[in-house]
Amino acid sequence: MSDLADFTRRIPAFDRKGFTAKIETFAWFLQEISAKPKFSPADIVKCFELSHSAKPSSVHTLLRNLCEKKPARLLKDSQGYRLTAAVREQLGKSLGQRASSGATTALLAGLIPNVTNTAQRTFLNETLICFNNKAFRSAIVMAWNLIFSHVCDRIFETHAAVFNEQRQKVYPKLPELTKRTDFEDYKESQVIEICRGARILDATVCKTLTEKLGRRNTAAHPSSNVITEVSAEDMIVDLVTNVLLNPAI
Repeated sequence: MSDLADFTRRIPAFDRKGFTAKIETFAWFLQEISAKPKFSPADIVKCFELSHSAKPSSVHTLLRNLCEKKPARLLKDSQGYRLTAAVREQLGKSLGQRASSGATTALLAGLIPNVTNTAQRTFLNETLICFNNKAFRSAIVMAWNLIFSHVCDRIFETHAAVFNEQRQKVYPKLPELTKRTDFEDYKESQVIEICRGARILDATVCKTLTEKLGRRNTAAHPSSNVITEVSAEDMIVDLVTNVLLNPAI
């Protein structure tokens, strides 16, 4: 639940909501984003702490009241509490996010403390802004910029000599990689190809990058293709999980 604070910050006037409304929001977060089928009073207490919100004197009483409402807002059994289906759907609409969308936003927001490179921080922030505002074409382009910049950094910092050796074999007319900006003279596909040949990146990562480069090109160039939220989510999560957070890169 480490991303809860960021989630609540994006809810207008969340701090001014009452305890009951906050509990329902926490319940929705736990079930939809944290994928908990049911939750306990202790889970709700932890949510108040993580969101830096004042806690009510008795979470148990508020939970019981939500169960006793007509119609009920919560259901309870021996395994814990859960939102009713109607309330879960209602909250999903009012919070303005699908579960996977919220998880994608949380994934990106969780990267912020660890991205110190100025350019990459800009790419990350713009990816978040575009995705949260449903500019999915732009979100795909900015996510690619973030991940490819990260890859180029790793190549230059750790594998420049091996990269240059392989570059000489397959693209002898391209300039030697001596400074970070030399990547501007390469096509992204050429960088991936050189990395594959030099085994700087494994075949799976190269396959992921090649596929996602094609999708970036589709999003970036004028076309009749519809770029959906699901498509943007898939691209962002795959790139972040399998490339940016890959310890082998």
